[in-house]
Amino acid sequence: MVNIQKFSLRIVKESGGRYDIDKYVRNPFQARDLFVEVVELDRRAEEVFAIATLDVKNKVTGVFEVSTGTLTSSLVTPREVFKRAILQNAAGIVLAHNHPSGVADASSDDISITKKLQKAGKIMGINVVDHIIIGSRDNFISMQEENLMTD
Repeated sequence: MVNIQKFSLRIVKESGGRYDIDKYVRNPFQARDLFVEVVELDRRAEEVFAIATLDVKNKVTGVFEVSTGTLTSSLVTPREVFKRAILQNAAGIVLAHNHPSGVADASSDDISITKKLQKAGKIMGINVVDHIIIGSRDNFISMQEENLMTD
């Protein structure tokens, strides 16, 4: 007889309740505001990579910090990003990270990881809607609007 272990997965909502999760992301400004409000990407001293999971109508179903790095980089893998999206049954995700330097320009690494995540998302049926880079509250870019994302 073989002993097979049974497992279950659960998402645990953090306590605090200060966030109005009844939000939609329909443009880069709404995405920026979400990540500034929930993850405080405009104030962090180290690079933080985060995602917002979306339903089919672009309603936010969750916000997650995926990784926290150093002053100039953070480690991001498709596995860590999409683990959260799958657990949320997401139709789409918005990526975001900050540049503590205050300069919101997309680096070649930013473009490369975005394209890699788009390819992974396409395989899983989870659309990468945008990648927001935040230098400060008033200094940010949408990689989608800058035409830095592949089709």
